[in-house]
Amino acid sequence: MDFSLTEEQKALREEMFRVCAELGKNGPAELTGAPEDKWLTDEGWEHNHRAWKEIAKRGWLSIDWPVEYGGQGRSRIYKAFLAEAMGYNRISPDAGIGIVAPTLFAFGTEDQKHRFLPSIASGDVHWCQLWSEPGAGSDLANVSTRGVRAGDHYVINGQKTWTTGGHRADWGFMVFRTDPNAKPKHRGLSYILVDMKTPGITVRALPQMNFKHGYNEVFLDEVQVPAANLIGKENDGWKITRGAMNSERSGLGVLAKLQRYVDVLVEYCNETEVEGKRLSEDPIIRNRIAEIACDLAAAKALSYRVIWAQDAGQTTAFEPSAIKVRSSEIYMNISYLGNEIIGPFGQVKNSRWAPLQGIFEDEYQSSMALALAAGTNEIQRNIIAWEGLGLPRMR
Repeated sequence: MDFSLTEEQKALREEMFRVCAELGKNGPAELTGAPEDKWLTDEGWEHNHRAWKEIAKRGWLSIDWPVEYGGQGRSRIYKAFLAEAMGYNRISPDAGIGIVAPTLFAFGTEDQKHRFLPSIASGDVHWCQLWSEPGAGSDLANVSTRGVRAGDHYVINGQKTWTTGGHRADWGFMVFRTDPNAKPKHRGLSYILVDMKTPGITVRALPQMNFKHGYNEVFLDEVQVPAANLIGKENDGWKITRGAMNSERSGLGVLAKLQRYVDVLVEYCNETEVEGKRLSEDPIIRNRIAEIACDLAAAKALSYRVIWAQDAGQTTAFEPSAIKVRSSEIYMNISYLGNEIIGPFGQVKNSRWAPLQGIFEDEYQSSMALALAAGTNEIQRNIIAWEGLGLPRMR
């Protein structure tokens, strides 16, 4: 196992960082590089869309796809470079690249690949996740949204919640129930792609404590979805969802964003004096920043290990869960530390008195959501226990 980069890889990674730095430098203040940021305001949405289009022109969104589907046939490491460059430079990723495309390659038909992949690679079509429900979050097997086959389509009724970007997305990827009598319950789920403009779909905002609009409820009333959009076979949804979850949890974008915050804090501490002494000379501050930097380095190494294993065709069942747990905890720790270092003025929004534009106050609120999104940390630890360590399942 050799994680050292070739000269060609180093050069392309540097180019990706240079291009993304240029694309991200004039973005709105609310953009941090988190997946949900792009949905929050019209200005942020347009900024991200322009960035995606420029990245797509270089063929980078599909850089690891097979050539016959419009990609460059490169390894997943190049996709990881792009995730880092985007995350560090405040450009949000899209679920089309991170989840839908890998799912299509693993389980989709040739017709589905040719229908959906081109618009993902071009950055024209954006996707939302229609999984969680009021009674089925971490317990995804409890999904109750029901789909009944009627000729060449499914008629779907139900409700989804915590749908990030549902108010702007063009398409959604949905888990729904096709066999209400299946035992165990997860065997009755199916996976389908849904046009968000389909009649019968209603999207309603879910207010957040930081007054942002990223999350939504989605109501489905007699929604007709072509059966040709079903991924895999009917009742195969659990297997497909598990594969999609690993794609969602194994990226480097969040870690790159957190690395930027470490760099921002280091620069702030080097430039700021309190009682004639730079903050960077305080041993407690130095040690706490260094501790977070160590955690980041370890999480990044594990992320690259997962990418290497996936490229080698190995199963990565629990490692993505470990990455998800550590990245969410580091996110909360760096946000909390940033607020402690900056002090009360860091809480003053939209003020010239707020150091670093008050980013850590806002990020501390947002960081709590990452411990819940994509499967709670408690669920991730259970996965690590039974799939990684061979411990008994919790019932």
